Amino acid sequence: MSNFYYNSGDLVKEWESLSFSNNFIFTKLMQNEEICRQTLELLLDIKISRLEYPTSEMSFKFTPESHGIRMDVYTADDNHYYDIEIQTTNKKNLLKRARYYSSIIDADVLKEGMDYLELRENIIIFLCLEDPFNKGLPLYTFKTKCVEDSTLPDDETTKLFYNIGNWKENPNPGVRNFLEFIITNNPKDEFTSKLSAHVTMTKKNADYRRQFMMYSMYLRDCIEDGIEQGIAEAVDAAVEKAVNEAVEKAVEKAVKETKYEDTIKDAVIAVTKFNIPPELAAKEYNIPLNDLLEHL
Repeated sequence: MSNFYYNSGDLVKEWESLSFSNNFIFTKLMQNEEICRQTLELLLDIKISRLEYPTSEMSFKFTPESHGIRMDVYTADDNHYYDIEIQTTNKKNLLKRARYYSSIIDADVLKEGMDYLELRENIIIFLCLEDPFNKGLPLYTFKTKCVEDSTLPDDETTKLFYNIGNWKENPNPGVRNFLEFIITNNPKDEFTSKLSAHVTMTKKNADYRRQFMMYSMYLRDCIEDGIEQGIAEAVDAAVEKAVNEAVEKAVEKAVKETKYEDTIKDAVIAVTKFNIPPELAAKEYNIPLNDLLEHL
């Protein structure tokens, strides 16, 4: 815990400066069904009656030899599966990455004995802070169509890459406001004002703050120890396995330890301010008497 507290000042400042474009904040907000649904409706220009399970940082790995992935936001409605990714750096091979994500979704949902007709349409959305293909378009949409006869149906897979840097060229005012908000943090309409308010509420959540600090400390330790070769690889390579395993355990441990320390503080207050006997306070707060006496 010493490193955690030693670095807590810098991490608190970093936490307070986070915005909607930060992956941690983005995924937390997208766990809210209403926000996730409204975001999809806005970006896809559709109406969604309900979403099944907005899940952040969903991990998939079918065999030890296969390449695992961690989706930022994975959800579904009655007819579609959705994956929303926020891309803060211009990584190569995003189109191939989207293709792999799409295939992973199909493999996950099509269980043994199911017919291929039961596959829903899946839609992969990348929100890119940098132009993913360097063509200057505000949006890149990819679908699989027959080259010889475009009237034939496609395979119901769609890949959308929003070029946030060129938000001004997007023809939809609501989408423009949304993309501008990602860059500037300045809300321009009702929806972006709601997002701004939820960002503020998320940053006031003590558990989220502890999770972020442990996550950040883990990444820093990985870099210092030579596990990672850079922040980009930390997220896509080692973090695929390490963050899903080691960080979850570290966060759980940190939360338990922090809650235990809070319990001891409450017991100390009971003894010092309300004259509760230490033996009784230890029993009421379910902590060892020796631990309580050490803090008095």
